Amino acid sequence: MMKKTSSFLFLAAVLALLSGCGGKSSTGTGGATGNVPATGNDKHLIVVVNPDYESFDPAIAYEPYGSMIIHACYDNLVEFDGSLENLVPAVAESYGVSDDGLTYTFKLRSGIRFASGNPLTAADVRWSIERGINIKGNASFMAAGITGIDAPDDATVIFHVKERDPSFPIELAFNFFAILDSKTATAQGATNAPDAATTDTAKTWLDTHAVGSGPYQIESYTPKVAVVLVRNPHYWGKAPYYDKITVSTVTDSNTQLMMLRAGDVDIAFNLGAEQIKGLAGVSGITILDAQSLTSSFLLMNRDPAIGGPVANPKVQKAIRLALDYPGIQTIAGPGMHTPAAPFPLGLLGSLPPVNVSGYPKVAEAKALLAEAGVGSGFSTKLYVPTNTVVGVELLTLAQKLQHDLAAIGITAELVPENITISLETYRTGRQPLGLWYWSPDYPDNNSQLAFLPGNTVGLRANWTVAGNPTLAALGTQAASETDQATRIGLFNQIQQTMIEDTPFAMLLQHTSQYAVRTGLTGATYLELYQLDLKRIAE
Repeated sequence: MMKKTSSFLFLAAVLALLSGCGGKSSTGTGGATGNVPATGNDKHLIVVVNPDYESFDPAIAYEPYGSMIIHACYDNLVEFDGSLENLVPAVAESYGVSDDGLTYTFKLRSGIRFASGNPLTAADVRWSIERGINIKGNASFMAAGITGIDAPDDATVIFHVKERDPSFPIELAFNFFAILDSKTATAQGATNAPDAATTDTAKTWLDTHAVGSGPYQIESYTPKVAVVLVRNPHYWGKAPYYDKITVSTVTDSNTQLMMLRAGDVDIAFNLGAEQIKGLAGVSGITILDAQSLTSSFLLMNRDPAIGGPVANPKVQKAIRLALDYPGIQTIAGPGMHTPAAPFPLGLLGSLPPVNVSGYPKVAEAKALLAEAGVGSGFSTKLYVPTNTVVGVELLTLAQKLQHDLAAIGITAELVPENITISLETYRTGRQPLGLWYWSPDYPDNNSQLAFLPGNTVGLRANWTVAGNPTLAALGTQAASETDQATRIGLFNQIQQTMIEDTPFAMLLQHTSQYAVRTGLTGATYLELYQLDLKRIAE
């Protein structure tokens, strides 16, 4: 009862805020307006989320919902249009790559201005990226391959990179590479100097002001309450449909549900499975699927000193066979599937998901344990962070794994830990079994090569290059291959190999659902931006 009272109090506070922002449009969003009065003819979109953002400074922000706001306010050289398979020019009109793959030359569109009215030039592109590199924020690793940036004239940007990397243009769509108005930002304390990590003082100002050339600019930001966006009058592209967008913080999913049903919001992004069920068949509300690139997996340590019997590849294969994937998918909710390898659907070269109808394969798993000399079973530990991933409680998932392992004689003692504690033993490769999750740093399967022997996640399972040198070599080749057909072939080879030899059991590629007011268009989930706010209309 206390929770319900709290929800209604919070609902009233949010509605009061939305009323102060101007509320729903008398011409635009339609449906019931509840307690939100119409003001003039401005078209006003209202979105409620349980956000994770800590900053709207592109050099610092690394959170998904932060990317949603930044993408609405800033432009990049390139961007994704509707899907992660459709990379299109944005500020860049075109680009070319040198024969050796080490130089990228971008030509900029003419006539683009920032929200301040200042012209966007190649110097702004160079300054923005150099600032991000020198601030050394969470996403600065994405620029680690850049050895230099030239701006020989106002319309030309030249990148020099250390080695061939076909994913480089894709990385440039991430908010870290957003283009800032260098003049306006510098006046507020921003700098691209080598010591920017300690001398740049613009973050606080950039959290409430956007200095981009995107369709919107920040009108206001009240932490833990709402960020309000308004049109950029100088936007160079097609004008967005809405004059104003309010993205409100509503942490309670039941409150989101009530606001949606009352017609007070247009999009509710963090509804749970029970709330979604309650919306089935409700007039005026449409349920949409959000296909995440986030995968959860079971790590199995290859070091016998840490993993014991788990380190044996035959035991690891037995564990993969013993898992009840249909039951795991049921726990996670509708729309889930099990990846064949750590390469999620939606990225170039990923294999179709596993047909899980024949699992668990207990007899086959027990036979493999017998071959490995542990047919009578053994005990081990399963580490699990006590947090939720895309609506799935990891501890609940770990209990299911514990039950499945018991069916083949493996007793797994659960070790629940706060994620900050568990990350330390996971990253240093000291967990015999670990339940973990991973999202690509950028939407290209080069990011997933981290799971290969000798690479970041592979080493967390103590899977060294010596464990499978052929697979490691395939990964090195795929990382620098520029021919698309050849890349796909290499990724297929890698995944087929990892189906048989890997210290990971892929469990789920996560899917969640969200609700929108019927009649909205363009509210398609896109992992890199969550929602591309400029494309939403009615």
